[in-house]
Amino acid sequence: RELAMIKVKAGAADRVNLISLTNVFRGTIVDVGTGSLIIEITGNTSKIDAFLGLLEGYEILELARTGVAGLFRGMDEVVYF
Repeated sequence: RELAMIKVKAGAADRVNLISLTNVFRGTIVDVGTGSLIIEITGNTSKIDAFLGLLEGYEILELARTGVAGLFRGMDEVVYF
């Protein structure tokens, strides 16, 4: 899984579209400012890439992306560092 947090410039006209798009990708709006939204989205790399591709028509003010992170399930594969 990956995590991306994206701050997008969003006037009143853009907010409805950005919120709808975020909901389709099961993302979360984590902050609403006077001229921007911060969107949090998690998923595999292709999902994040697809979401960012749909934001090309908007001005991205900031972007933070974790890269792939994960843990093994259960106790069988526990690795200590």
